[in-house]
Amino acid sequence: MGFKERLSAGYTRVAGMLDGGGRMMLWALLSLMLLLVIAVAFNPAKFGSYLWIVSKLSLAAVLGYGFDRGASPDARPSQLDGIERAMAQTRRATLMAASIIAAGLMP
Repeated sequence: MGFKERLSAGYTRVAGMLDGGGRMMLWALLSLMLLLVIAVAFNPAKFGSYLWIVSKLSLAAVLGYGFDRGASPDARPSQLDGIERAMAQTRRATLMAASIIAAGLMP
């Protein structure tokens, strides 16, 4: 079994274990692992700064999602079809992106 097959099997196994934890759980764990690798291997002195930036941007994404849910409680993308679903997904992504950009520009 080659590297590609082992990597794919490992990803499938981890995704299966985390399936009940929500769609973003796997990406959150992968991001934290990458943060630890970068902080430990490349620049351990800036670990606090990296952690602050990641937590700030993650919180901004959650807030953007919350803004969308609060502003459009009856227009969830998962409950719509066709062009309405596409527009709701675009609206949600735009609000999340705007929140992340705003948080990234904050000192």
